[in-house]
Amino acid sequence: MELQTTRTVITSAEPLGTTVQEQGIELDYVLPDYFPDVFTLLKCFVSPTITSQSVSGDRLSYELRADIRILYCTEQSHVLQCVTQTLHFSRTAELPAGESITAELSPTLDYVNCRVVSRRRLDLRGAVTIRIRSTALRRQEVLSDITGKGIQLRRQPVQFPTQNLRAERSILLSEELELGSAKPPMLHIVRCDARAVEQTQRFVSGKLMVQGSLQVQLLYACEKDGDGSLEPLSFRLPYSQLVDLEGAGEQDLCNTETAVLSCDIKPVSDASGEVHALRCDAELHVTCTALRIGSDSLVTDAFSTEHPSEAVRVSIPLSGVPVPVSETLTVNAKLPCTDTELDCVYDAWCEVRTLSTEQQDGTVLVSGMLACLCLVRESTGLPRLLEKEEPFEYSFTPESLGENDTLRLRASAANTAYTLSSAAEVTLRCELSLEGHLTHTTTVEALTDLVLEEEETLPRRYALKLYYGSTGEAVWDIARRSHTSVEAIMAENDLTDETLPRSGMLLIPIVG
Repeated sequence: MELQTTRTVITSAEPLGTTVQEQGIELDYVLPDYFPDVFTLLKCFVSPTITSQSVSGDRLSYELRADIRILYCTEQSHVLQCVTQTLHFSRTAELPAGESITAELSPTLDYVNCRVVSRRRLDLRGAVTIRIRSTALRRQEVLSDITGKGIQLRRQPVQFPTQNLRAERSILLSEELELGSAKPPMLHIVRCDARAVEQTQRFVSGKLMVQGSLQVQLLYACEKDGDGSLEPLSFRLPYSQLVDLEGAGEQDLCNTETAVLSCDIKPVSDASGEVHALRCDAELHVTCTALRIGSDSLVTDAFSTEHPSEAVRVSIPLSGVPVPVSETLTVNAKLPCTDTELDCVYDAWCEVRTLSTEQQDGTVLVSGMLACLCLVRESTGLPRLLEKEEPFEYSFTPESLGENDTLRLRASAANTAYTLSSAAEVTLRCELSLEGHLTHTTTVEALTDLVLEEEETLPRRYALKLYYGSTGEAVWDIARRSHTSVEAIMAENDLTDETLPRSGMLLIPIVG
């Protein structure tokens, strides 16, 4: 019987490594005429965001936006002033060669320094680091079946991604909101934090429906009792979007990630010139992926009972189904004020500055640095910013964590509560949320070819031989060395398992 082979293609994700780029931030800013002079500089904030990206071959192009917010006080007033600017950068990066490359970008602020050049001029210098994690699609043709020439096969059932669909959409939100009669009129925005929450997904008429809410938390400057003050405000805007993932269905594993690209809040004046309403214009970026898992039986070893043969092998890393990971931890911090007494706390929030993960003996160790910030009012009526960096550590044990498994975590400060614990100290309690996915990875040895020396036939000097087997020895290994079949050995020795249960003498029938 002639040798016949059947082949199949296995796809797997191949990490290409991480590329790091740095972008300098520079701003020489002269205050417009309608801004008062700078007397005391409180703080400068820079928020980097990737607004768009595209990969062509091994070349990545992306747009980086840096939102700048500078807080300062004047000499004559206790109203906190805020300067806002936005810088845009177009960047490219060369990625390692590969097929169907995808890139995941993470911008992080390294540092920012701001100084007062004069009462009307500010100078800002900083840097943003962009980490680019790239992945390529690896296609490997392997043997799934071989017949003829007395071929014996060893198989292993495997699961692997057969289809990975991806679609991106933008969601534009625009709404005008009333402050309410209990809120004082708005002068300008001091701080704005926006994030997507309560997101759900489901298939509707063959398309993926993504629904959620944009949670916005504001702090705005106002006047109370003839003096400057700050007022918090929060609201939610619902959103929904149909995403066309052609070919995806209920049987696929879908994941949706939503990033807030921009959230622009503008005061809306009434006929008297006071601001009792605001307009919110936000842009969200939704990324949807659909993963379909297939199964097949791969040939992991083969030999012929008739001719000498040599198997050609390849190692294939196979990624399993991403498992969602969600953990919560609490970080406490005390922010002292040593040179004056505090009157009240306007607002408090936390930002994750650094995050690192380490896998050790099946346990994940998470550590990082949390920036704790608190806007307070001194007893003199002046606003002041207290800040402190608080280290944190956390460990948890995911189910079946292996050395080659991949864990990707994102950390965010979900809620921050504060207490004015004394006249000169604020206590913060921050709830950190760790969200991500754990992907189990196994390496399979599969055959890409089997080379037979058909001009040479294996000698048949006997029909049966004796062999002393050891406990735990694989029947396949015995059959391979003897150029016979596993079925013949098991039938001759009344074995029910392909692993020897105990040591002893075996009868090895020779087939072919």
